[in-house]
Amino acid sequence: MEKVSEMIVECPGCGLHLENQHITLSGSYNASDECYQKFSELSSYTIGKQDIYFIHQHAIDTYAAQHSGNNMKNITTAFSLIGLFYAIEHGFNGRQVQRVHTLLSYQKYKWEALQPPDKSAYSLTVYDVLKERQGESRDKILQRWMYDVWECWGHRHDWVKDICYKLLK
Repeated sequence: MEKVSEMIVECPGCGLHLENQHITLSGSYNASDECYQKFSELSSYTIGKQDIYFIHQHAIDTYAAQHSGNNMKNITTAFSLIGLFYAIEHGFNGRQVQRVHTLLSYQKYKWEALQPPDKSAYSLTVYDVLKERQGESRDKILQRWMYDVWECWGHRHDWVKDICYKLLK
């Protein structure tokens, strides 16, 4: 009989417990392969919407912020937090956030490592979003997930605001 720890995998980024599928994906997030697979499922949904607001960008930024750490590039964490900042604090849709990312990519800047919150701080994960019925229900919980992740990064809100004002005058 397999041990429970071999049957269940805990995501190092969000703490989500999923059945061990014994899969190997090449991901650049601080995530279990099983959790990243759930994000891929969500990505299929958000890309498939082909909505003018490009909700997919919000899913990317939320997942990246929640799964920061380990070998993730500093710029990935910074961009995800900046994306959440503009979405939540300024009401930007995904297309507008994508434009901010493009403008930032022209900047020569050495991004610092940002310490993520403890994974136990999060109340929602990608799996919670996937459990909702496709459409308005799923989109609403995706937005709640964005807010949850942004709030968990409260210790870096001032840094995000300062860097945006510095680089995006």
